[in-house]
Amino acid sequence: MEATLGDFVEWNEAFHEEREEREELDSDSLCTYGISALDDALFCIGKNELITIGADTGMGKTELSLSIAQHNAKNGKRVAVYHLEGGHKEAIRRMKWRDITAKYYDNYKYTKTDMDFKKWMYNKTQSDLLIKLEGEVYKEYTENYKDNLYLYATDDHFTCDDLMMSLLSFHELLTTNLDLDLVIIDHLQYFSLTKSDNEISEITKILREVKRITEYYNIPIILISHLRKRGKNAGLPTHEDFYGSGNIAKISTTSVMISPATDKDSISQNLYPTYLRVVKSRVGVRPNYAFLLNFDLNQRKYEDNYSIYRVNTFGEVGDNPLTEGELPKWAKKNII
Repeated sequence: MEATLGDFVEWNEAFHEEREEREELDSDSLCTYGISALDDALFCIGKNELITIGADTGMGKTELSLSIAQHNAKNGKRVAVYHLEGGHKEAIRRMKWRDITAKYYDNYKYTKTDMDFKKWMYNKTQSDLLIKLEGEVYKEYTENYKDNLYLYATDDHFTCDDLMMSLLSFHELLTTNLDLDLVIIDHLQYFSLTKSDNEISEITKILREVKRITEYYNIPIILISHLRKRGKNAGLPTHEDFYGSGNIAKISTTSVMISPATDKDSISQNLYPTYLRVVKSRVGVRPNYAFLLNFDLNQRKYEDNYSIYRVNTFGEVGDNPLTEGELPKWAKKNII
């Protein structure tokens, strides 16, 4: 019987295939994070990446995911957002409030308008200025997003089958292409489980299905996840701290953690020092780095400038940032 190679490819064929694929790639067509620390370190979002972003409750996972969605839609990329926890109206509400507050603090902060999200959300505060700013935001969205930003109108029960069926809305007939550049799912723990298996097995199945989508359609997916409960002095979270399954980081190509920098003093009441840590990367970013940057509550966004700190095996952050001679090569700008 004649021997066959089956699914194996000889090295020389793989060598040329890799080069052809790389040379055909237009780097400008790729999505980015819109966060200077992540874009400096990771450069871009690869076409078939599964990116997991983890943080404790209330630590900015949703804020970051919507920021990434808006950044890419504004830059001409087609983005689909699944805001499973609160639905599409909550997602657009968060986006609107971010941009309304940014406009207010840029141009109207001395008018002393009550900029309270809760009051605005529950229709207690509806000043003429806020109505005007919402109109300006709508005009900007019309100009910037065009038909590039889609929010899925989810219900209480959302499964992998629902994800697949909804993506078919963007499927190009007779091809394996989706007319999308990025999918964002917030978050993993809001998928409905079938209860046929235990929670860990089900989460692993969801992850494998999401990863299969990235590979088959060659589009990236950002998947938001909770973290498991940890002790107060546990240090910065690592890839082992995702809630539900150790397979989350194993199946992902890139994993990013968000943590409050409680060991650093706030510059002011409305600036919140935050650590971003890449705990897994396929482009060689080391997990023993933590990026310290401020989240500006007034502008509802991360500042461009950041510092880099070393993190030891216990998740403890060094006292001082890296010096110029210690910085990795990619940290060329925006360093404090």
